[in-house]
Amino acid sequence: MREKYKLMRDSIHQSDVMSKSLAIVDRLVGTDVYQQAEWLFSYVSYGSEVDTISLLETALKHGKKVAVPILTNTGKNIMAFCRIENISELQNGHFGIPEPVFKEENVVIPNKKTLMIVPGIAFDVNGYRLGQGGGYYDRYLADHERLANYGLAYEQQIVDRIMINGYDIRMDGLVTESNVYKW
Repeated sequence: MREKYKLMRDSIHQSDVMSKSLAIVDRLVGTDVYQQAEWLFSYVSYGSEVDTISLLETALKHGKKVAVPILTNTGKNIMAFCRIENISELQNGHFGIPEPVFKEENVVIPNKKTLMIVPGIAFDVNGYRLGQGGGYYDRYLADHERLANYGLAYEQQIVDRIMINGYDIRMDGLVTESNVYKW
């Protein structure tokens, strides 16, 4: 199933990816959940994912505190979020995904004014997502209950139903180039 939806996402023409990504970021920035957030925890886009670099730059310009994920390699590949103050702090990390250099003092714990942006291969109409399969975000969200979490996706990534397991976390919202969905 992941391969099917990955191919679908990968089939979006590259020239459309940037324009759709910018539209998605604009739509997210206009939401109350973004406006009220003090912290933005966001994935750093990789491959054909919705581009988040402009979101990170916009959030920094808006004076938001920004943190991005890093695998800590504590033996269990635990994901932590490290504060960044500039996009230039990112370098190729695990799986080729840009991440900051790990420094314990930059690890941030989310609070009630944190908005987490979660990646996905596909999202369903009930708010569930199909991730890469590592469970990193579901584990993180389970450990930080009631953290506001939104997915970013192209309209083509929305499907009727995704098979879920007991550990899958439902998104609070999803932003596409033409809609904001809330659950």
